[in-house]
Formats: sequence, C-alpha cells, structure tokens
Amino acid sequence: MSRTQSQADFNQDYFQIEKNQELVLRLFRSYYRAHQNSGKLFDDLPNFFLVKPIDLKDADLTTRASDKLIIDDCVNRAQERRGYVGVSKRKNPKLNYYWLELAVLPFVLGDPVSENNKNEFFYVLSNFIEYTKRHPRVYGDITAEIDSDKDLALMLKEINKQGASLGALLQIYPQEMLVQFNANWPISEVNKLLMTLKDNDQSWCEVFFEYLIYVMGRKGKGG
Repeated sequence: MSRTQSQADFNQDYFQIEKNQELVLRLFRSYYRAHQNSGKLFDDLPNFFLVKPIDLKDADLTTRASDKLIIDDCVNRAQERRGYVGVSKRKNPKLNYYWLELAVLPFVLGDPVSENNKNEFFYVLSNFIEYTKRHPRVYGDITAEIDSDKDLALMLKEINKQGASLGALLQIYPQEMLVQFNANWPISEVNKLLMTLKDNDQSWCEVFFEYLIYVMGRKGKGG
C-alpha cells in the first residue's frame, strides 16, 4: 500500500506529533489489545504517520508478549536515536482488514532496508547519485553513461521513482525527521551506503552496487 492518500480520506490530526498521543493510544489499544483490524478507526487512519516514542513508553497497550517486544524495541531504538516511531497501515484487500507495521525514524545508513523504509533509503541513494553528478572528481559521476547504458538508465529511473515517493511525506514532515545523512558524503558514509545497497533484497540492487564499485574504482585509478 502506498503511503500517499487523498487529503480527504483520513484524519490529519495524526500528523500533529505534539498532539496525536490520544489518537495513537486509542488506535494501539484497539489494534493490540482488542485485536480490531477494521472499521472507521482504520479507514480514517493515514497510511503512514510519526509518533513520539515517549507517547508509547510504558503504556498499557498490548495483550501479547510478542507485540510488547516489538513496540518496546521500536520505542527504545527511537529514543536512542532521538527520533520517532513510524506507523504504517497495510491492507489485505481480499479479506478487507488492516494491519500495522512499525519502524524507527529517521532512517540512517546502516539500518536494514525493509518495506517500511525503502523509500527513505532510495531517497538517500538518489541524493548520493546527484552528489556524484555535481562533484565527479570525488567518486566519479554515476550518471555519466546513462545515455549509452540502458540497464543503468532503468536502474537510475527506479531509484529516482522510489526515492521520489517520499515527496508526499516531505510536505508534512521536515527531511531530518525522516532521513539523516551527511550531504558532504565522506567515505565512511559512502561505505555504509554501499553495504546497505548490497544487502537490499531487490536483485537489481546488487547489480547497481557492482556498478558503483566499478565507477568508484575507475576514479581511484585516475579514470
């Protein structure tokens, strides 16, 4: 399910991080305690929103130990990061029920990439690609062969498409709440990017990883 929805389709109060505690607690108690997964509460729910981790801290939200472990883990990691818990709404259209998935934000390089944060990762990757285009002397221009390499063009198109999916959320939340990266791209940050790309479960990402290594290696040899 996409994170974007028509503005008229949901309760926008969920986006008010300083004010959405009661809404979030009601949602979590319905979902995790009463085990409800359909109805107006979920119909009015955005596909994605952020909540302050302190609002979920020590709250009586769950009946299942496994759910409590998931929530506590997200809360603790979000607090360590001084960030937020991201709540994604998913839907099974055949059975007509919703489920929730949690993530820790802002996304930082080194985080495992999942369905819940892949847009954030590709947004960061697209920023690195744009950096190499503007500063080709540093790592080489990743886009230099786009006109002659159809496979590269397709990969860059997919990266930009998935990264651009973050655009709707960037109209609601500032970038630093969703992603954090060093825009100067020191080698340590690039190494994290490369490892995250290599570990991505989309098969073409490993091909793109190898292409980055090729471009950077050629640059290192004075190419």
